[in-house]
Amino acid sequence: MAGSKKLILPNVRFIQQRPLDIDITIPDFSSLSKRSVALPRHQLTQELATGSIVIVDSTGLKVYGKDKWHQEKHNVAARRTWRKLHLAVDENHQIIAYELTTPETGDPSVVPNLLDQIDMPFDTFIADGAYDGDPVSKAVLCLRPDAQVIVPPHKTTVCSPTGDSLRDIHIQVIDRYGRIAWQKKTGYGLRNYAELAMQRYKRIFGNTMKARQLPQQKNEAWASAVALNRMTGLGMPVSVRI
Repeated sequence: MAGSKKLILPNVRFIQQRPLDIDITIPDFSSLSKRSVALPRHQLTQELATGSIVIVDSTGLKVYGKDKWHQEKHNVAARRTWRKLHLAVDENHQIIAYELTTPETGDPSVVPNLLDQIDMPFDTFIADGAYDGDPVSKAVLCLRPDAQVIVPPHKTTVCSPTGDSLRDIHIQVIDRYGRIAWQKKTGYGLRNYAELAMQRYKRIFGNTMKARQLPQQKNEAWASAVALNRMTGLGMPVSVRI
């Protein structure tokens, strides 16, 4: 055809790729899970500039047993259990201590372990009514004698014979002014920061543990807390009422 041009292709060499004769061992998920037990864990407060308030709360995380294939093949039921995640946060939304236990462990019994992880001074300890009692108050005051323990007493609680403890003062203020006024006076509303930390943990990392054994699950919770603190360090959203 007149006016047509000849298409000239460049000189391209096709190189046949062959695998290298190298024996490389790649660990599978089970190996990584077993090796995670020896993962060194530092205290969360070592990388943080913590505040002056410690807010404690707990939540449940699911742990699934055998998968669906194993249930159908061996005709066994799905044994499901869960773990209890305990977190201590400050007024800056940072996780400063954590603990992962079985569901049989009570919340007040974990407080001493959480406080041992906090190597920074604090002025206030806040928790919900599940932590009401002398063991929690003694654990906090033994570490920080001048700290304020803000834990709402139960409705049926009465003052001690002496009537001069901090818990007695909370009971007297609630009886005289009401529980809402006591919350505003003591700043108990900051306890929502712990609930927010639990919500962020579950939305980002899920409400199910990936590991199957408790030692590996504790390392998983620690790694998630470290990652969540790094996300918090990048910035928190600011809500403005319109």
